Amino acid sequence: MTLTPKGAARRDALLDAVIRLLESDGPSAVTHRAVAAEAGVPLAAATYYFASIDDLLVSAMKRAVEQQSDMFAGLAQGDIAAFARSIWEWVYESRAFAIAQYELMLLAMRRPALRADADAWYSALEHALEPLGLPDGRAHTAAFAVDGLALRMLWRGEPATVEATEAALREILAT
Repeated sequence: MTLTPKGAARRDALLDAVIRLLESDGPSAVTHRAVAAEAGVPLAAATYYFASIDDLLVSAMKRAVEQQSDMFAGLAQGDIAAFARSIWEWVYESRAFAIAQYELMLLAMRRPALRADADAWYSALEHALEPLGLPDGRAHTAAFAVDGLALRMLWRGEPATVEATEAALREILAT
């Protein structure tokens, strides 16, 4: 589908609305009606750009994965401090995207349409960890720990600072 600038803006507004709904109320809140209301557009727009709820969720997942992949792509090779800052910023400054992404990743266990993008997120995380000086095969295992760190930050708010996030990341990488 080729979009006009107005159509692209409307579609983006709908995806932003999905992210906000996922953050506030989880996947069950994502309906065409709720997304349209949250985006401030007519219901017909939501159903025009996204024929099904899966279309909405898959597009939101792709957007969240792209946002995180872009974040990782901007990191200097092997810069642990920058990696820690990027995780901290994602959790605390892009919280809606982080929560939405985890909501969608959990939903991917039951919705096959989301699995490829959930896998892409983990691949991007592993790829971002590789230049940090890990022995062969350790990026895969370290990704599990970094994932747990991000979840703890979202859930408990700790570590709460970039410095504490970097210390936790250094501990993960040294283990």
